[in-house]
Order: sequence, then C-alpha cells, then structure tokens
Amino acid sequence: MDLLKISFVGILTALLYGLIRQVKPEMAPLVILGGTAVIILAVSDVLLDVTDSVNSMMELAGLEKENVSLLIKSLGICVVTQFAADICYDNSSSTLGSAVELAGRLGAIALALPMIKSVARIAVGLING
Repeated sequence: MDLLKISFVGILTALLYGLIRQVKPEMAPLVILGGTAVIILAVSDVLLDVTDSVNSMMELAGLEKENVSLLIKSLGICVVTQFAADICYDNSSSTLGSAVELAGRLGAIALALPMIKSVARIAVGLING
C-alpha cells in the first residue's frame, strides 16, 4: 500500500468531483464512487494481511474464533456504513446518511445479539447460584 498514491487518488477524485459537479451534477456522485472503489481496491491487500495476522494472534492467545469473528464483522459493518453515509452526506442527503448510519448500528447490534444472550445466561446462572 502506497499512502502517497492513495492520497493522490483522493485529492484527484475530490478535484474531479468539484469540476463535474459544476458541469454535470448528476454524474458527480459517480466520480466519488469510482474514486472510493479505487482506494478500497488499493487497500484490499493490506486488509488480507491484517486478517491473516489477526487469525494467527487468535491461535496464539487461545481466543475463541467466534468472538473475534463477530468483532471483525462488526468492524466491517462500521467501516462500510461510514463510507456509505459519508457519500450520502457529501451529496446533500443528510436524511439518507442518517438512515444508513442507523441501519449500520442496528446491523451491528443484531450481529452481537447471540453474544449478549450468552453473557446474560452466564450472569443469571451466577446470580441464581
């Protein structure tokens, strides 16, 4: 991952967005989506390396794979939701951006429900003796 190239793509995308928004406003969101896609593809190799490192650390620490998997999935939900909401906000759709954020929060909660239920069962077991 070359941070300089990624930064250049981000700046170039922002400049193109500004130019195209003045000439053809309906095409401007596509410029943002294209630039975002290029940046995501550029960092995808690093994401795979991070995933491999997390898996090896899980094995060394003896952590349950299910719990760490839930954590990684919820982190993914947060990142994707933030990207989508930011694109909505950039295109003057704050209501839509808020709805996307709410959906992401609800998705993360729904993902964590099995873990919350198991913690509640353990707590009730400890209380009841």
